Amino acid sequence: MAQHRTPRKGRDIIIPVMGATGAGKSYFINTLLRATGNKEVAIVGSELNSCTVDLLPVRIKGLSSKYEALEEGDVILVDSPGFDDTRDSDIEILKRIAKWLKKSCKEGAMLGGVIYVHDISQDRFSTTARKNLEMFQHLCGDFALHKVMLLTSKWGRESGRDFGAREKELCDRHWRSMLEGKARSMRFGGKKEGLEESAVRIVDSILRQAAGSSLLADVLQIQEELVHQKKFLPQTQAAKALREQLEGVIQAQNEMLRIEARAVEGDPEAEAQLRAEEAKLRRLTGDIRSLKLSVPQRLQLLLRRWF
Repeated sequence: MAQHRTPRKGRDIIIPVMGATGAGKSYFINTLLRATGNKEVAIVGSELNSCTVDLLPVRIKGLSSKYEALEEGDVILVDSPGFDDTRDSDIEILKRIAKWLKKSCKEGAMLGGVIYVHDISQDRFSTTARKNLEMFQHLCGDFALHKVMLLTSKWGRESGRDFGAREKELCDRHWRSMLEGKARSMRFGGKKEGLEESAVRIVDSILRQAAGSSLLADVLQIQEELVHQKKFLPQTQAAKALREQLEGVIQAQNEMLRIEARAVEGDPEAEAQLRAEEAKLRRLTGDIRSLKLSVPQRLQLLLRRWF
């Protein structure tokens, strides 16, 4: 259960922006920067490659000034890599996100809200989209859902396609439990407003709710676990979920490699490719070990219980 703490004026207001690679996270932040006259620009990635390797905090002044509970604090949007990054493993991405969120919480920044961006132009709800959404849910937890904004992007690509039906499917199926837990859904852009106007309206909606909420100091589940409950990363719900997910992948791929090994026997080129795939699985198995408690961490837990 989250612990409620009284916020102090003048603290930065953090809004992490999460979602799959190519969903439009950096583009959303850049649009808001243009709309507010800021010069700092987040890097925009292509459809297939991730440019946001590390978390990129972008400070935006003036957005919170009209809300008394938030005045004197700057808004910081945090561009985050997706759990399908082309450069780093999901485990490395989780470690970076967890480290940054833990640090910001310990330094006293307020969590204004958290944005999850989904590309509405996707023809189907892919495995990648499902994985990113599941990890997002584990990072947030149920008690922070009132701070979640589920954002659909790329409405400009509709051109005759029924994006409204896709939005309804998202809300009725994939986002249903989160919306029932008081998360909200908005469109980034659309037929009735420009992108810059839309970006400002979305962030203002988050700030308005945060300013009027008695739960202003609530944090994400992973922040509660790491900072207030003093857990190690492997003990968090996000790490446990990722570990189970990856162990399932390894089990399935090991079985597939065993079948392929019998099929390619005697073909040197195919056998070499098979050895390369086996090496990748061994590296992934090693990564998974890093999501388990180390011996020093276990000793620390024992000492905490004794003293």
